[in-house]
Amino acid sequence: MQLDDHDLDRDGFAVRRAVLDQAGIVRLRAEADRVASVAGSACVRRLRDRSPAFNVLALSPELTSLVPGDMQSVRSILFDKNPAENWPVAWHQDTTIAIAQRLEVPGYGPWSIKDGVVHVQPPASLLARMITLRVHLDDTPPENGALRVVPGSHRHGRLSPADIQRFREEAEVVCACAAGDVLVMRPLILHASSRALHPARRRVLHFEYAPLAALDPSLHWAEPTVA
Repeated sequence: MQLDDHDLDRDGFAVRRAVLDQAGIVRLRAEADRVASVAGSACVRRLRDRSPAFNVLALSPELTSLVPGDMQSVRSILFDKNPAENWPVAWHQDTTIAIAQRLEVPGYGPWSIKDGVVHVQPPASLLARMITLRVHLDDTPPENGALRVVPGSHRHGRLSPADIQRFREEAEVVCACAAGDVLVMRPLILHASSRALHPARRRVLHFEYAPLAALDPSLHWAEPTVA
């Protein structure tokens, strides 16, 4: 399992190859299809609550070895792009976190509700300490909606719309991944994805990790941080 040339701290992303074996991929594909069918959606939040298999995966050595030891899993989402659900995603940063209950805390806001889950924009300093793991269950070449990123953009904090437009002019990298690969990224890296030119299944498990001490002590993550 080799790390690609890109460095997480410097570039804001890196790729770990062949983290999952073929047998594991087959099992997780079947579980992803089951969860998406039950939810009736191509985007399923609180994935760990819906599936013991995905909860085990989020806490497994295969994934936790890719993040610092003080980090815990705090959010999980399934994205299931397919020929019928082939949506583009504009350039953006991931700037919200999922919280158990709304409490007015300095530095946190605005608040929102997504699929019944409370979300809030935390201080950029918290986002800078988080890591996202995108586990690919299908081959995702450029023509199948692979994620595109602007290396180093995470080092500039939360970007304004004007900043996003400016960074879009920088050289982008297409994060082509094979089934079983894991894209490791900082939430604040500028990223986007296009519609698939040759749409096929593109199931991605999105797990976010954070140091427990990073969150204001009066707030609690929406998902349990342990099994």
